Amino acid sequence: MAEELKMWAVGGGGEVAPVEQASHTETESLLEDTLVKNPDMLIPGLELVGRQTPTDGGPLDLLGVDPDGRLVVFELKRGDLTRDAVTQIIDYASGLEAMSDEQLAKHISRHSGRDGIAEIEDFEGWYDQRFEERRLSPIKMILVGLGADARATRMVNFLATRDMDISLLTFHGYEHEGKTLLARQVRVEPEATGAARESRSWQEIDKERRRAIDELAKNHDVGDIFSEAVERFQRLVPWPTTLRDGYTFRADWPLRLPEHDT
Repeated sequence: MAEELKMWAVGGGGEVAPVEQASHTETESLLEDTLVKNPDMLIPGLELVGRQTPTDGGPLDLLGVDPDGRLVVFELKRGDLTRDAVTQIIDYASGLEAMSDEQLAKHISRHSGRDGIAEIEDFEGWYDQRFEERRLSPIKMILVGLGADARATRMVNFLATRDMDISLLTFHGYEHEGKTLLARQVRVEPEATGAARESRSWQEIDKERRRAIDELAKNHDVGDIFSEAVERFQRLVPWPTTLRDGYTFRADWPLRLPEHDT
């Protein structure tokens, strides 16, 4: 059975009038440009950094950074989302995540400033001004359409319940008193898929994990040595560096080591 959303306008006396649903064609032509101008409709606090950004799998529709500093890939479909959209967004995200942080930063800078997206000359500097830690990955994936078929919904549910950060949003258009209304429906969202999913931000979780590691080192009388080692690694691998799930360092290979200071 197909889903149907109905909307009514309620008057001051309690009278109601049905709000007519707009055609798919009318909503399609409005949706993408509206989302680019109003990214909070996708994620509150989202900043878009790319539109039609090239990847190995083709140009992805929208690329953004969420309030936690994580990169978000959006795949928009003019109509219902299908299984092809699910495989496509995984292809895009995996291609970006295969890049080093330095390559990814340059790629974003190079392809910003298009189709209503502000130009970012230096993505590294732009990012560092907004976030204390550099943590672009793991990349979020959000599918956006005017509906979703059963197979796409099943696939996204399957991935979301297995700790892959993938969501499915659908928008519905309505016409009322000469205006077009857009209604946003969250069909699948990782935070809502199971009790095991934590509701705290990734930054809060990471800080708690690092505190636990620091406390463990202190309790074993190696706190000072451990802190010094972390500081040295941070100086050794400035950007790209990823701090995630405690302490993780990643750099381009081969790593160019400075001369040893005696």
